[in-house]
Amino acid sequence: MRYASAIGSRQSANRDRATRARGGVALSLGRLLAVVGCVLAGPAVAAQAPADLPPAESVVRALDAHPKVQAAQARLTAAQAEGERLLAGEHEFGLSLLSQQRRVRAGPDYQEWSVGIERGLRLPGKAGLDRAIGAKGVAEAAERLGDARHETARQLLELWYGRLLARAEVALWRQQVDVLQEQRRTTEIRVRRGDAARLDSLQAEAALAQAESELRRAEAREQIALAELVAHFPELPPAGTASAEPVLPAEGEAHWAQRLLAHNHEILAVQRAQERLRLQAERAGAERLPDPRLGLHYARELDGRENIVGVSLSIDLPGAARQARAELYRAEAEAMAQDVAQVRRRLLAEAAGNWQRASAGVEGYQRLKAAAEAVERHAELSRRAYRLGELGLGETLLAQRAALQARLAAEQGRLEANLAIARLLLDAHSLWLAEPDEAEHR
Repeated sequence: MRYASAIGSRQSANRDRATRARGGVALSLGRLLAVVGCVLAGPAVAAQAPADLPPAESVVRALDAHPKVQAAQARLTAAQAEGERLLAGEHEFGLSLLSQQRRVRAGPDYQEWSVGIERGLRLPGKAGLDRAIGAKGVAEAAERLGDARHETARQLLELWYGRLLARAEVALWRQQVDVLQEQRRTTEIRVRRGDAARLDSLQAEAALAQAESELRRAEAREQIALAELVAHFPELPPAGTASAEPVLPAEGEAHWAQRLLAHNHEILAVQRAQERLRLQAERAGAERLPDPRLGLHYARELDGRENIVGVSLSIDLPGAARQARAELYRAEAEAMAQDVAQVRRRLLAEAAGNWQRASAGVEGYQRLKAAAEAVERHAELSRRAYRLGELGLGETLLAQRAALQARLAAEQGRLEANLAIARLLLDAHSLWLAEPDEAEHR
């Protein structure tokens, strides 16, 4: 009887401690909400580039070696060759040779021959237009090269931060597995002591198995993200271990919008194309007066008894096709002018979006970070309470799961904020894109 009474007293004490623990947990949850609410209005900090970006020199090598950039470089070389062709002009020397035999009835036969050289001549003003068209073509191709580097750098950013996020998920799930392994050992000890039911042991095993399964899935996602990054940019080093806090640039939205539009390769390429089409329309209009062809001819006839020297001048008679070609280029130039306006509007929208993503990302991360820290403290209290037998396993596992989700959300928010800041700097040409041709525009 005394043994049964002692057991009853211990069970009663355990119930009292469990009640106090639940009250403490409820109080901790209340404090958690209060802490999160106080941190939600935290101010933004000053500006700097994210420290978790790859080294600039490796990025430059990766961009230079990318097929899209290489193709744009080849098109620039082609545009330079086209400029040289236009500068030289379409007209070339032509050589004609003629050999004939003259037969005279009841007379001797004569061997005769003639030779001539002929070349077209560009009229005044056309050579200058051809030179200007070639220069605009080269300038357009140079801007297309810059735009290719910019778009490739955007892709690099997305893949880089995608890999960082996958790696962060793996690290957090590994931590979760370690915590649940410790939770399982604690549960087994309590089961052996009789302080916990066998069902708790099964529940701890199930939670650990689920976490290990999620870890394997996260590792697979990391390998996929790494393989995609390496496939597109094999020149990049492995992602570092820096865990950079996002820092919002100090300048406001208007500053970054102006920086984005100040020297944007895409809009400049469209403008150069528009200018080239207008010059081509003017050049096609000049072709309504065709270039003449001047020739010099020499003939030897009657076995040298007659020697003929002559000069020839020929001019094409212009038709409706020349006028239609000029109208074609003018219409295309007008269409390109509308493309310029469309690109400008889209870039203004992108500039506003860049700033909003960066500012909202930093603010959101600060809130998620504070919430994760508070939920983690609550999970730690729950684990301690369970070890003391003051809280059930189900509530402890639930708190642990909530802490993991909060940490995952905070890490995702951190990386998304850094990506948004890097995108803001990249589009404003304040990150990586220091091509040689940009020095002329600054």
